[in-house]
Amino acid sequence: MNASGSFTVKMKVLALLAVVLALSGCNGRGQPDLGPVVQRSTEDLIDQINANNRLIPNLWSRVDITVELPGEKHSVGGHLILRKPDELSAPPRELLLRGRDSLGVAEFQIGSNNDGYWYMLDAPKSKDDVYSFVPYGKDSQAQAERALDLLSVLGVYELSVDMENGPWPVLWGYEAPPYYVLRLLKRGEGGKLRAWKDVWWHRREQQVDLIELFDEKGHRYLSAALDDYQQFGGAKLATKIHIVWHEEKLTLKLKLRDVEVDSKRVSDKNFVHRRRD
Repeated sequence: MNASGSFTVKMKVLALLAVVLALSGCNGRGQPDLGPVVQRSTEDLIDQINANNRLIPNLWSRVDITVELPGEKHSVGGHLILRKPDELSAPPRELLLRGRDSLGVAEFQIGSNNDGYWYMLDAPKSKDDVYSFVPYGKDSQAQAERALDLLSVLGVYELSVDMENGPWPVLWGYEAPPYYVLRLLKRGEGGKLRAWKDVWWHRREQQVDLIELFDEKGHRYLSAALDDYQQFGGAKLATKIHIVWHEEKLTLKLKLRDVEVDSKRVSDKNFVHRRRD
């Protein structure tokens, strides 16, 4: 089976799992009941994921980008560039996803740095030009978290847990399909524990197949399927990433090419936002 066929099959399997979880009570209105906790070291699993991702201090890649909305589909080529913070506990910040049309005229960017995040659509002679830079702060916290979702689900960052203050890890297991589900919990309103992120680990392939994010009410609002893993500089990296924002019915597909990890092409200038004149 070719890579494209394998990816399609995997998406169907993960979709079926999502349906099963929905029938068991997680249909976007609550958190799934994943079954009994398995007696396996969560520390070992986290260490295995982190040991691989630690080999990716930064990333430079050409990327084929497909964006789909109900009734719309757009495909462009571009670049994905990111740089990870020096400290594991520091939040991911530095990202640039840039795409251009086949004529190199229209351009869009989604980016973030340590000051804030931005979105830019620059289409000459178009009324659709958009530019927005939002600095980090109390008023932008919720927006900023959504804007940085992309960084959280690319599968290249180390998992950080804190047994005193959270996030706290809980592990479930399935025999068929053979997955571990590592759930990270945070405290929500009233101090109640809530799901924040699920990481689906394929026990045979030894890789992350799916990452899901939950909102403050425990609703699953984003799913990212990772596929077509390849080796780069000793690290195993997904080169196909299929992200779905469920409520918005927005899909973002990324196909990475010419990947470089620990690349000298990554520098401060990649993460400088462009101000409109």
